[in-house]
Amino acid sequence: MQSFFVAIASQPTQSSQPNLAGQTDHNLSFLVGFFLSFVFIGFVLGCFLQHRRYKKLRAKRQAEILQEVDNLEKIQKMTPDIDETVSSQREQQIETLEKIWKMKP
Repeated sequence: MQSFFVAIASQPTQSSQPNLAGQTDHNLSFLVGFFLSFVFIGFVLGCFLQHRRYKKLRAKRQAEILQEVDNLEKIQKMTPDIDETVSSQREQQIETLEKIWKMKP
């Protein structure tokens, strides 16, 4: 009778150990899957946020470049006017110097 009791008592403990090992593996695989899902979602969100940031930065830089081009065009248009003003002032100075030169005996 004692051997029968020992045999019955040993069977449930042996059958519960494989069940616990399988349950532990299942829980571990669930946690790994959950963690990897969060890593993937974080990666996708990070890429999306970086894309939005660089898109805004690109638009800002594009506006700055266009403004600089406009400024350069205005300067280029002003340069001939300045050249004309300088040349007319030079002509006036030359005429004044010639008058002064002619006035001296």
